[in-house]
Amino acid sequence: MINLRGKDMLFIEAHGHVWEKLHGRRLDKEKLLPLGNGKVSVGSNVIQFVPPEARDCVFPIEVMKTYEELLGFDKVVLLQTPCYGEQYEYINEIIRKEPDRYVTVGLANPNDKKEFLESAELCLGKYKYKGLKFESPDTPFDMLALENQFIFETIMKYDAYFMLDLGWGDGPNDFPIDDLLEVAKRYPTMKIMLPHMGVSRLWDKKESTGLDSLKKTLSILEYNDTVHFDCSGIPMLATRAGEEYPWPEMQRVLKCAKEMGAIDRVMWGSDAPTVLVACTYKQHVDCVARYTSFLTDDELENLMGKTADKFWFSK
Repeated sequence: MINLRGKDMLFIEAHGHVWEKLHGRRLDKEKLLPLGNGKVSVGSNVIQFVPPEARDCVFPIEVMKTYEELLGFDKVVLLQTPCYGEQYEYINEIIRKEPDRYVTVGLANPNDKKEFLESAELCLGKYKYKGLKFESPDTPFDMLALENQFIFETIMKYDAYFMLDLGWGDGPNDFPIDDLLEVAKRYPTMKIMLPHMGVSRLWDKKESTGLDSLKKTLSILEYNDTVHFDCSGIPMLATRAGEEYPWPEMQRVLKCAKEMGAIDRVMWGSDAPTVLVACTYKQHVDCVARYTSFLTDDELENLMGKTADKFWFSK
């Protein structure tokens, strides 16, 4: 639990990651190779992927559990992603021990139907994961092509979530919002989850005043009212735009969601551990919990845990 505004509130980390071995791939098919002290190489590029304290470039469940104790998380969504590589056996064991505390999603290759259907049966059928996660830049596919509609139809068959990271850059596969809006029209009852507020070019200083891309992302609710979002990773995006704690971008984003009637679809999440290069875990909590006087108590309570509890942990 977390105490805010003088009351105890359910507190859920709706976007965390743990892994015991880093073996993900990027779009260019280059592996992320750990270099130590939180750095990795991606092809010829070297990046500070996680904080230098993660000397072996892993983020095990024991570290997450320590943050749970320090910050008061009641439950955690342990997301898997192509960037880190699937961690099925590792996360399955975590969930087996505490099935009411953790949930996850699986990964699937949308460009190989046979492989995709096998992954869907494994992750959604056998393991009972909540959904499948895709990343526009890392696993791009034509969402509107008739031959690819099996992806959405399969996810709906399992009553699972279609989770899509729309991308963090200017590449040709980043932010395919028009295609996603069409998908929402085609499948108005498919459960859709957009992390990082759809990213929505929130790193771009030119977007900071009007938030036009975010407004376009949030307009998806006009076509599909199942869509949910999380506000994870925004300190990283705001830092790229030159902001510092408490990152006014976070407050602008949440105000925009409220003005567009979407605040009850937003969940707090961090994107730890990569976000911890830009901020501390507590700062990511506080920039929402302490700087959102424009939210009612009920709205804040939903944001910090109740919405995630219904979306991720309901049976």
